[in-house]
This record gives sequence, structure tokens and C-alpha cells, in this order.
Amino acid sequence: MGVEKLMSLSLREFQHSLQPLVGHPVGDVTAIELVLPQGGVAIQFEPRPSVCLGGLLDMPRALVTLTFSDVPPDQQFAFLRRFDLAFQRGGG
Repeated sequence: MGVEKLMSLSLREFQHSLQPLVGHPVGDVTAIELVLPQGGVAIQFEPRPSVCLGGLLDMPRALVTLTFSDVPPDQQFAFLRRFDLAFQRGGG
């Protein structure tokens, strides 16, 4: 199963946000494969053109693809929740 997320995210932010998922800094990567309790997941970062909002704010964008292999649906859902928490940003 694959999940695609169009995110407002730079490569640096992607790399930094992966750290909570893997438990250590990942360095200069655009893709990573993680071993899960059952199966694994490949996470791929693809930059997309940025979006300019109101002529004042330039927002980076990227397509982040998560491809699961041999992971039961309930564990996919649990990992996606962890992923979303790791990539969540505060707002105001």
C-alpha cells in the first residue's frame, strides 16, 4: 500500500522531522527505509514547486510517499499516526 502526502515542507525540514521516527539524525537523505515490527516502509521526498500566498509568503512544497511492504493495515494506520505527529508543526 502507498500513501502520498502533498506537504508544505523543505528538504531540511523533512530530514529533521524524520529523526523522531528513526531515533537519530538521518543526515542528507531524500529517501529512507524503515523496518517495522512486521514488514517495512519506504519514505520518499520529492520537491515540488513552491506556492506564493498573497504575493508575500513563499511556501515550500513536497510530495512525500510512504510505501508499505508486508505491513498489516492496523500497523500501517498506527505508523501513519506516528508519522503525522513527527511532522506536525505548532501554529498560532
